[in-house]
Amino acid sequence: MRELGPLWGVTRHGQPVVRPWGSLVSSGGQAASAPLQPTDKWHLFYEESSCSAERRFGDYVLGFQPSPLGKTMRLVILGPGRILRTRQLDSLIELSDGGSAIKASSLVYGTSKKGLRGITTVLPLAEAERVSRSNWLRMSTLGTAPKSKRTMPSAEPYFTAEFAIGSTVALSRELGKCLADLQSHWGMVDGELPNPATPPQLPLQGLIQPDDYPDDAMTANQGGTTRYMLMLDEKGSVLDCVIQETSGVASIDGMGCQVIKERAKGKPALDAAGKPIKSTYVATVTWAIVDR
Repeated sequence: MRELGPLWGVTRHGQPVVRPWGSLVSSGGQAASAPLQPTDKWHLFYEESSCSAERRFGDYVLGFQPSPLGKTMRLVILGPGRILRTRQLDSLIELSDGGSAIKASSLVYGTSKKGLRGITTVLPLAEAERVSRSNWLRMSTLGTAPKSKRTMPSAEPYFTAEFAIGSTVALSRELGKCLADLQSHWGMVDGELPNPATPPQLPLQGLIQPDDYPDDAMTANQGGTTRYMLMLDEKGSVLDCVIQETSGVASIDGMGCQVIKERAKGKPALDAAGKPIKSTYVATVTWAIVDR
């Protein structure tokens, strides 16, 4: 699981870039009964295969990572707490637009820093656009957490927090610029994937085994289909795995990416001169529990 922490990105010019946008800063303290107020600027990260933005709200960090083609967005929250294992929980996202709350599936996981946990939710385009226009957000998980491996789940909600996001107009504009640069870097034209002279070869048949089925999804009898965009380097290795269409089951989406990144081995795409180049590969994975 990758954190949306202080990452250094790489632009198409090959230089590490982190951009703090001072015009997006708003001041204010943090009150226990009020939404968390921002305590830092928005920071925009250019990476080899993604664009992301994050902002600190006291002990918490709120992050956005739109997919390269803008079809989905990862909403990431880092904050204090411990977790015994990665879990899938149902979530509710309430926004300032007065519309219906967004019901989603989230992954809750531990991070490399002790006492810090992360919550990641992948949202489809329509819901991502609602989040990007909202100046206030409340995120709640609907499950409960066990205090230890030997105790039953507690009666307290696993997580809930409110964020006073403020205006994101400038942030959305800068993320749009980053995505345009990213698409150009990967040869995407007008939002369409590149079409190299020789497409990459990435056999996925048999890659995912029955034992890979996430326990949470198995217990809840959940299945679904996820569409991924795999970003391959000049060696044919999977540099990144992006969820283009979510199954609606977070553990399934996440496990598919994890297995593909760890096990997939392919051959790179070639340009007209036969030179290996970066490329993308779209794959669809369906998970289903079959009675035998």
